[in-house]
Amino acid sequence: MGSFQSATADISNISQFSMHRSIRQFTDALYKRRVDYISSPMTREKQVEQQARFVLIAGFPRMHGVIDCTHIGLRVQLNHPKFFINRKGFHSLNVQLVCDHQSRILTVDARYPGSSHDSFILSQTNVPTLFTRPNQDCGWLLGDKGYPLSTWLLTPLRNSRTAAEHSYNDAHSGTRCIIEHCIGILKQRFLYLQRSGGALQYSPQRVSIFMVVCCMLHNLALMMGQPLEVEPALPPDEKEAQEEEEDSHRHPARRHCCHRNPAREVQTHLIAARFT
Repeated sequence: MGSFQSATADISNISQFSMHRSIRQFTDALYKRRVDYISSPMTREKQVEQQARFVLIAGFPRMHGVIDCTHIGLRVQLNHPKFFINRKGFHSLNVQLVCDHQSRILTVDARYPGSSHDSFILSQTNVPTLFTRPNQDCGWLLGDKGYPLSTWLLTPLRNSRTAAEHSYNDAHSGTRCIIEHCIGILKQRFLYLQRSGGALQYSPQRVSIFMVVCCMLHNLALMMGQPLEVEPALPPDEKEAQEEEEDSHRHPARRHCCHRNPAREVQTHLIAARFT
Protein backbone atom coordinates (compact mmCIF):
# COMPACT_ATOMS: atom_id res chain seq x y z
CA MET A 1 0.00 0.00 0.00
CA GLY A 2 3.03 2.27 0.24
CA SER A 3 2.87 3.31 -3.43
CA PHE A 4 -0.92 3.71 -3.24
CA GLN A 5 -0.52 5.99 -0.23
CA SER A 6 2.10 8.10 -2.00
CA ALA A 7 0.06 8.40 -5.20
CA THR A 8 -3.12 9.29 -3.31
CA ALA A 9 -1.28 11.92 -1.27
CA ASP A 10 0.01 13.51 -4.48
CA ILE A 11 -3.45 13.49 -6.11
CA SER A 12 -5.02 14.97 -2.97
CA ASN A 13 -2.25 17.54 -2.69
CA ILE A 14 -1.54 16.69 0.94
CA SER A 15 1.62 15.52 2.68
CA GLN A 16 2.62 11.88 2.99
CA PHE A 17 2.28 12.14 6.76
CA SER A 18 -1.28 13.51 6.51
CA MET A 19 -2.30 10.71 4.16
CA HIS A 20 -0.72 8.11 6.44
CA ARG A 21 -2.60 9.53 9.43
CA SER A 22 -5.89 9.65 7.50
CA ILE A 23 -5.57 6.02 6.42
CA ARG A 24 -4.83 4.96 9.99
CA GLN A 25 -7.78 6.88 11.42
CA PHE A 26 -10.15 5.60 8.74
CA THR A 27 -9.16 1.95 9.06
CA ASP A 28 -9.14 2.05 12.87
CA ALA A 29 -12.67 3.51 12.89
CA LEU A 30 -13.94 0.77 10.58
CA TYR A 31 -12.09 -1.97 12.41
CA LYS A 32 -13.95 -1.14 15.63
CA ARG A 33 -17.21 -2.00 13.86
CA ARG A 34 -16.02 -5.28 12.32
CA VAL A 35 -18.62 -7.42 14.13
CA ASP A 36 -21.37 -5.40 12.42
CA TYR A 37 -20.23 -6.59 9.00
CA ILE A 38 -18.43 -9.91 9.57
CA SER A 39 -20.40 -12.58 11.43
CA SER A 40 -21.80 -16.08 11.11
CA PRO A 41 -25.58 -16.65 11.22
CA MET A 42 -26.42 -18.23 14.56
CA THR A 43 -30.21 -18.34 14.53
CA ARG A 44 -31.74 -21.61 13.42
CA GLU A 45 -33.76 -19.87 10.69
CA LYS A 46 -30.66 -18.26 9.18
CA GLN A 47 -28.75 -21.54 9.29
CA VAL A 48 -31.55 -23.43 7.52
CA GLU A 49 -31.75 -20.76 4.83
CA GLN A 50 -27.98 -20.82 4.30
CA GLN A 51 -27.92 -24.62 4.07
CA ALA A 52 -30.73 -24.57 1.50
CA ARG A 53 -28.75 -22.12 -0.64
CA PHE A 54 -25.58 -24.20 -0.43
CA VAL A 55 -27.24 -27.44 -1.49
CA LEU A 56 -28.25 -25.84 -4.79
CA ILE A 57 -24.60 -25.37 -5.78
CA ALA A 58 -23.44 -28.99 -5.99
CA GLY A 59 -25.82 -31.00 -3.82
CA PHE A 60 -23.78 -30.84 -0.60
CA PRO A 61 -26.19 -30.84 2.39
CA ARG A 62 -26.07 -29.09 5.79
CA MET A 63 -23.41 -26.63 4.71
CA HIS A 64 -22.42 -23.72 6.93
CA GLY A 65 -19.46 -22.39 5.01
CA VAL A 66 -16.18 -23.00 3.19
CA ILE A 67 -12.76 -22.38 4.72
CA ASP A 68 -9.32 -21.65 3.30
CA CYS A 69 -6.31 -19.39 3.77
CA THR A 70 -4.59 -16.88 1.50
CA HIS A 71 -1.23 -15.11 1.71
CA ILE A 72 -0.91 -11.32 1.84
CA GLY A 73 2.59 -10.09 0.99
CA LEU A 74 4.56 -8.03 3.53
CA ARG A 75 7.77 -6.08 3.47
CA VAL A 76 10.75 -8.03 4.85
CA GLN A 77 10.36 -8.33 8.61
CA LEU A 78 13.40 -7.53 10.74
CA ASN A 79 12.01 -9.24 13.85
CA HIS A 80 11.79 -13.03 13.46
CA PRO A 81 11.91 -12.83 9.64
CA LYS A 82 11.86 -16.60 9.06
CA PHE A 83 8.40 -16.89 10.65
CA PHE A 84 6.94 -14.70 7.92
CA ILE A 85 8.43 -16.63 4.98
CA ASN A 86 5.74 -18.81 3.41
CA ARG A 87 6.05 -21.96 1.32
CA LYS A 88 6.54 -19.84 -1.84
CA GLY A 89 9.50 -18.03 -0.35
CA PHE A 90 8.15 -14.52 0.30
CA HIS A 91 7.13 -12.71 3.48
CA SER A 92 3.42 -12.74 4.21
CA LEU A 93 0.53 -13.10 6.59
CA ASN A 94 -1.47 -16.29 6.19
CA VAL A 95 -5.09 -15.16 6.46
CA GLN A 96 -7.91 -17.57 7.27
CA LEU A 97 -11.32 -16.92 5.71
CA VAL A 98 -14.70 -18.62 5.95
CA CYS A 99 -17.36 -17.61 3.43
CA ASP A 100 -20.96 -18.50 2.62
CA HIS A 101 -22.66 -19.43 -0.67
CA GLN A 102 -22.63 -15.77 -1.82
CA SER A 103 -18.91 -15.29 -1.11
CA ARG A 104 -19.86 -13.23 1.94
CA ILE A 105 -17.10 -13.50 4.53
CA LEU A 106 -18.31 -15.00 7.80
CA THR A 107 -15.02 -15.01 9.72
CA VAL A 108 -11.52 -13.68 9.10
CA ASP A 109 -8.33 -14.15 11.10
CA ALA A 110 -5.27 -12.25 9.90
CA ARG A 111 -2.96 -12.62 12.88
CA TYR A 112 -0.57 -15.34 11.77
CA PRO A 113 2.74 -15.21 9.87
CA GLY A 114 3.17 -16.82 6.48
CA SER A 115 4.97 -19.91 7.82
CA SER A 116 1.87 -20.94 9.80
CA HIS A 117 0.05 -23.93 8.34
CA ASP A 118 -3.66 -23.61 7.62
CA SER A 119 -4.59 -26.35 10.09
CA PHE A 120 -2.57 -24.69 12.88
CA ILE A 121 -4.31 -21.37 12.31
CA LEU A 122 -7.70 -23.08 12.50
CA SER A 123 -6.80 -24.70 15.82
CA GLN A 124 -5.91 -21.28 17.29
CA THR A 125 -9.10 -19.48 16.25
CA ASN A 126 -12.60 -19.55 17.68
CA VAL A 127 -14.05 -21.30 14.61
CA PRO A 128 -14.03 -24.79 16.20
CA THR A 129 -16.02 -23.52 19.18
CA LEU A 130 -18.87 -22.53 16.85
CA PHE A 131 -19.36 -26.20 16.02
CA THR A 132 -18.43 -27.96 19.24
CA ARG A 133 -20.63 -26.15 21.74
CA PRO A 134 -23.21 -28.39 23.45
CA ASN A 135 -26.45 -28.63 21.47
CA GLN A 136 -24.96 -26.51 18.68
CA ASP A 137 -25.62 -27.77 15.16
CA CYS A 138 -24.34 -25.28 12.60
CA GLY A 139 -23.82 -27.83 9.85
CA TRP A 140 -20.45 -28.46 8.22
CA LEU A 141 -17.48 -26.55 6.97
CA LEU A 142 -15.67 -27.74 3.86
CA GLY A 143 -11.90 -27.53 3.68
CA ASP A 144 -9.12 -28.83 1.47
CA LYS A 145 -6.71 -31.67 2.24
CA GLY A 146 -4.56 -29.41 4.39
CA TYR A 147 -7.18 -29.55 7.13
CA PRO A 148 -7.84 -32.49 9.43
CA LEU A 149 -11.12 -34.34 8.94
CA SER A 150 -13.50 -33.82 11.85
CA THR A 151 -17.17 -34.27 12.64
CA TRP A 152 -17.79 -30.64 11.62
CA LEU A 153 -15.09 -30.07 8.96
CA LEU A 154 -15.27 -32.34 5.92
CA THR A 155 -12.30 -32.80 3.62
CA PRO A 156 -12.02 -34.60 0.26
CA LEU A 157 -11.18 -38.29 0.13
CA ARG A 158 -7.54 -38.79 -0.79
CA ASN A 159 -8.19 -42.03 -2.66
CA SER A 160 -11.75 -42.23 -3.93
CA ARG A 161 -12.62 -45.68 -5.27
CA THR A 162 -16.37 -46.12 -5.63
CA ALA A 163 -18.81 -44.09 -7.71
CA ALA A 164 -20.31 -42.69 -4.51
CA GLU A 165 -16.89 -41.55 -3.30
CA HIS A 166 -16.20 -39.91 -6.66
CA SER A 167 -19.56 -38.12 -6.44
CA TYR A 168 -18.72 -36.95 -2.92
CA ASN A 169 -15.37 -35.52 -4.07
CA ASP A 170 -16.99 -33.84 -7.09
CA ALA A 171 -19.65 -32.20 -4.90
CA HIS A 172 -16.99 -31.22 -2.36
CA SER A 173 -14.83 -29.59 -5.05
CA GLY A 174 -17.82 -27.92 -6.72
CA THR A 175 -18.86 -26.38 -3.42
CA ARG A 176 -15.43 -25.49 -2.09
CA CYS A 177 -14.49 -23.49 -5.19
CA ILE A 178 -16.63 -20.73 -3.69
CA ILE A 179 -13.85 -19.79 -1.28
CA GLU A 180 -11.34 -19.56 -4.13
CA HIS A 181 -13.79 -17.32 -5.95
CA CYS A 182 -14.26 -15.23 -2.80
CA ILE A 183 -10.50 -14.74 -2.42
CA GLY A 184 -10.24 -13.81 -6.09
CA ILE A 185 -12.98 -11.21 -5.72
CA LEU A 186 -11.39 -9.79 -2.57
CA LYS A 187 -8.02 -9.33 -4.24
CA GLN A 188 -9.62 -7.86 -7.35
CA ARG A 189 -11.53 -5.29 -5.28
CA PHE A 190 -8.39 -4.33 -3.36
CA LEU A 191 -5.49 -4.68 -5.74
CA TYR A 192 -2.86 -3.92 -3.12
CA LEU A 193 -3.69 -7.31 -1.54
CA GLN A 194 -2.23 -8.95 -4.65
CA ARG A 195 1.46 -9.71 -4.56
CA SER A 196 1.72 -8.41 -8.12
CA GLY A 197 1.08 -4.98 -6.64
CA GLY A 198 4.10 -5.32 -4.37
CA ALA A 199 4.42 -6.10 -0.67
CA LEU A 200 2.50 -3.92 1.76
CA GLN A 201 4.89 -1.47 3.41
CA TYR A 202 3.39 -1.68 6.89
CA SER A 203 3.83 -3.73 10.03
CA PRO A 204 2.08 -7.12 10.26
CA GLN A 205 -0.25 -5.69 12.90
CA ARG A 206 -1.34 -2.86 10.60
CA VAL A 207 -1.72 -5.17 7.59
CA SER A 208 -3.90 -7.43 9.73
CA ILE A 209 -6.24 -4.49 10.39
CA PHE A 210 -6.24 -3.56 6.69
CA MET A 211 -7.23 -7.12 5.77
CA VAL A 212 -10.16 -7.18 8.17
CA VAL A 213 -11.34 -3.79 6.90
CA CYS A 214 -11.14 -5.03 3.30
CA CYS A 215 -13.33 -7.99 4.27
CA MET A 216 -15.82 -5.59 5.86
CA LEU A 217 -15.96 -3.44 2.73
CA HIS A 218 -16.27 -6.55 0.55
CA ASN A 219 -19.31 -7.67 2.56
CA LEU A 220 -20.75 -4.16 2.42
CA ALA A 221 -20.40 -4.15 -1.37
CA LEU A 222 -22.33 -7.42 -1.57
CA MET A 223 -25.03 -5.99 0.73
CA MET A 224 -25.31 -2.97 -1.57
CA GLY A 225 -25.73 -5.19 -4.63
CA GLN A 226 -22.29 -4.63 -6.10
CA PRO A 227 -20.92 -8.09 -6.97
CA LEU A 228 -17.68 -8.47 -8.85
CA GLU A 229 -17.23 -11.33 -11.29
CA VAL A 230 -13.70 -12.65 -11.56
CA GLU A 231 -12.19 -16.03 -12.23
CA PRO A 232 -10.63 -17.80 -9.23
CA ALA A 233 -6.86 -17.35 -9.24
CA LEU A 234 -6.29 -21.10 -8.91
CA PRO A 235 -8.84 -23.92 -9.26
CA PRO A 236 -9.19 -26.05 -6.11
CA ASP A 237 -7.90 -29.23 -7.77
CA GLU A 238 -4.77 -27.46 -9.03
CA LYS A 239 -4.19 -25.85 -5.66
CA GLU A 240 -4.47 -29.25 -3.99
CA ALA A 241 -1.97 -30.75 -6.42
CA GLN A 242 0.53 -28.00 -5.58
CA GLU A 243 0.13 -28.43 -1.82
CA GLU A 244 -0.19 -32.22 -1.64
CA GLU A 245 3.54 -32.85 -1.26
CA GLU A 246 3.97 -30.04 1.26
CA ASP A 247 1.04 -31.32 3.31
CA SER A 248 2.47 -34.84 3.40
CA HIS A 249 5.70 -33.47 4.91
CA ARG A 250 3.92 -31.34 7.50
CA HIS A 251 1.46 -34.05 8.45
CA PRO A 252 2.84 -37.61 8.44
CA ALA A 253 0.51 -40.21 6.99
CA ARG A 254 -2.23 -41.10 9.41
CA ARG A 255 -2.08 -44.73 10.38
CA HIS A 256 -5.22 -46.80 10.29
CA CYS A 257 -6.07 -48.50 13.57
CA CYS A 258 -8.92 -50.28 15.20
CA HIS A 259 -9.99 -47.26 17.28
CA ARG A 260 -13.33 -45.72 16.44
CA ASN A 261 -13.06 -42.60 14.31
CA PRO A 262 -16.23 -40.47 14.69
CA ALA A 263 -15.15 -38.06 11.93
CA ARG A 264 -14.61 -40.88 9.43
CA GLU A 265 -17.95 -42.39 10.44
CA VAL A 266 -19.71 -39.08 9.74
CA GLN A 267 -18.07 -38.84 6.33
CA THR A 268 -18.85 -42.48 5.45
CA HIS A 269 -22.47 -42.11 6.53
CA LEU A 270 -22.87 -38.94 4.45
CA ILE A 271 -21.44 -40.62 1.36
CA ALA A 272 -23.76 -43.60 1.75
CA ALA A 273 -26.83 -41.49 2.45
CA ARG A 274 -26.34 -38.70 -0.06
CA PHE A 275 -24.01 -39.75 -2.85
CA THR A 276 -24.77 -43.43 -3.47
